[in-house]
Amino acid sequence: MAARPLAPGGMLRSMKTYRRQLSSEDAGTGSILIEKRAWRAFPPPMTEFAVDVAGARFATRIVAEDCACVPPPHQHYHLEAGHFCHLLDFDRGSVIEIMPGDSGFIVRNG
Repeated sequence: MAARPLAPGGMLRSMKTYRRQLSSEDAGTGSILIEKRAWRAFPPPMTEFAVDVAGARFATRIVAEDCACVPPPHQHYHLEAGHFCHLLDFDRGSVIEIMPGDSGFIVRNG
């Protein structure tokens, strides 16, 4: 998957650092839940974008999952991280930080 850089400004410039303490589901699936409060800071689901992790660049995307865990039916957003999570402490309870970078996002342990 080839990463396309995001346009300068816009959501990247306005985003603050997103922090997530990984759940057992996150760690088990190799994905990072993006809480609803942070959805607007990321590209729309299925839009490819670049992330920098431990000095390497990867292409990734947000996947929307339909869910009915509590009414009404809704979606959960997950950042696909399975192809780079080996570069991070990605165990349950670990903190992941995602912040804007020069032409994408930086993903690191917090």
